[in-house]
Amino acid sequence: MFMNDISIIVRHMRVFAERRMAEEGLGFPEQLVIMCLAASGTSNQERIASFLDIDKGAVAKTVAKLEAKGLVDGRTNEDNRREKILSLSPAGRQAIERMQDALASWEDHVFAGVDREDRLAAERAIARMAQNSHAMIRNED
Repeated sequence: MFMNDISIIVRHMRVFAERRMAEEGLGFPEQLVIMCLAASGTSNQERIASFLDIDKGAVAKTVAKLEAKGLVDGRTNEDNRREKILSLSPAGRQAIERMQDALASWEDHVFAGVDREDRLAAERAIARMAQNSHAMIRNED
């Protein structure tokens, strides 16, 4: 039932994240794009869609919402005028800080009663599982 447990944790984390960021009007898809940009610095819609394994059209709509909210800056790539280079705006960087605080709180609650060594081992194992699952899906495409 391990994968069932992982699925429950992910669903609950999504609900928690949406509730925490509801005042700022940030749904979970918007939070994912913000986290992706925070991790990469700059990106384009295609790379975000590939990394998050979601439809390019959905990413485009989400990015448009984030730009309208002033959280993401987009500029045209001079080498490829059809491509938009995306980065977090100053307001987007503030939003990621609040998101990270919320997720740290979530992790503290999820790992309550788990000693430090077990937590670190779980984090390493789950990171490896995420890499493996990503590679498996990419190899099937």
